[in-house]
Amino acid sequence: VSAAPAESVRPNVSEPAATEVRSVKLEALAVVGNEQVAAAQVLAVLAAEDLRVGAVLLWPDDPRVQRARARLLATENFERVTLKLRPIAGDEGSARLEIEVEERSSLAVTDLYLGTSRMTPFHGGFQVLERNFLGRAIRVGGGLVWGTLPRQIPRSRRQQALRVFIEAPRLRGTRFGIGGTLYVHSASEPYRIAGSAHDPDPKLFRTVDYGRAGGLIGTTFAVTSSLVLGVDYRVERVNAMLPTDPTYLRPDGATEAVDLDLQRGVHLLSSANFGLNYDGREEAARLGKGMRFAFELQLSSPLVGSSYEYMKLVAGGAYTFRLPWKHWITPSLVAGQIAGQAPRFERFYAGDLSDWTPGRELGIIYSTRGPVDVFGTGVDTRLFGSLFARFDLEYVWPLFSRNRVRGIKGGALFWSAGVFTFAGDSAERKARRAAGEIAAPLGFNANFGLRLETAIGVVDLSVGNVLRRTPL
Repeated sequence: VSAAPAESVRPNVSEPAATEVRSVKLEALAVVGNEQVAAAQVLAVLAAEDLRVGAVLLWPDDPRVQRARARLLATENFERVTLKLRPIAGDEGSARLEIEVEERSSLAVTDLYLGTSRMTPFHGGFQVLERNFLGRAIRVGGGLVWGTLPRQIPRSRRQQALRVFIEAPRLRGTRFGIGGTLYVHSASEPYRIAGSAHDPDPKLFRTVDYGRAGGLIGTTFAVTSSLVLGVDYRVERVNAMLPTDPTYLRPDGATEAVDLDLQRGVHLLSSANFGLNYDGREEAARLGKGMRFAFELQLSSPLVGSSYEYMKLVAGGAYTFRLPWKHWITPSLVAGQIAGQAPRFERFYAGDLSDWTPGRELGIIYSTRGPVDVFGTGVDTRLFGSLFARFDLEYVWPLFSRNRVRGIKGGALFWSAGVFTFAGDSAERKARRAAGEIAAPLGFNANFGLRLETAIGVVDLSVGNVLRRTPL
């Protein structure tokens, strides 16, 4: 996100010089600046707050105005929403309410996958989102990723994934939303059979093949315009084709068994998922001053029809400050833990924590490379874990901002730096300590680049993007 929001959270409303509270009758409502979102959609949101022709508005601080503006921003169709009261000549007790909007493009490319690695010569894909399908404020989207045949690893196969979803963020006249997702994964994931634990040479790996097909359905409830609760249920069919007795030949000549964190054959994975999201920034659609946090809990057990039994918790938060010279700084912290025996595709992956290392793309791993070990702690020897924490500090310098729907809308330079730690379960941590290793090694992150806000999404031209996509 690159452009700064308005200075004040309050609607920019034209008001009379007198500051006393008085009643004003709405004689008309007008929507200004909309190109893709129908005026009827905007007026329907206002009507839900009883802001319609003939309504009496308490001026200047009617709480319905604030709530209506927050609901319009929550649709994610708009960058900014400004409500203005226009007096009607000759009638001091009446006025026209003008809703001025700055739209976001309804179609967005949320992710673009393109890269190469020593394991996979090429992989590519994308994710897209339509925010206003058929003009009904329904979100429809999906994505796919495809990779070429891994090289230097015998008996491996191509990896690909497909995902589609549909969501109604707010059912008419209620605080509830519903949504569903379907996905298919075909994975051929690398595991080490020889060599030093930090050596990413694909010749030292073999692959474990598995397929996943399933979906989830869920609902959300908006406690307030900033706080949303979510509950969903996931079920999928897993078909794991495990090698017979996989082993790892250590550099010292010792052989040890490899746990691939998968059950053999066809089985079910299901989970009940709970989420809590709060975004208290002044303008959630763009970078704005304020706090945000998220909490996600995943429970998988035979009680909900699963072949696995584990609990996965991830929580994080950030606070964005606007500096006196109109730049932005954001400290953020996120951490997670898994208790029980989660499948490998649910375990935390080191590449997802490092800005310089390829991560999962739609759940698929296309590289054998671990994090860069800046501090010499051995973090480059870890790929999967059950415990992590990451702290970052980001600085954003806005360069320009344009009030437009198409083309490039804003640009900013950004810098970030941080640290993360990553560890296995209690048994693995104990074994690491016994071997004289650091149980939870420390890694380093840093990034620098240009962030462009375009009509179809945000584009980061950064050092981290280059390092993640090249075969180092």
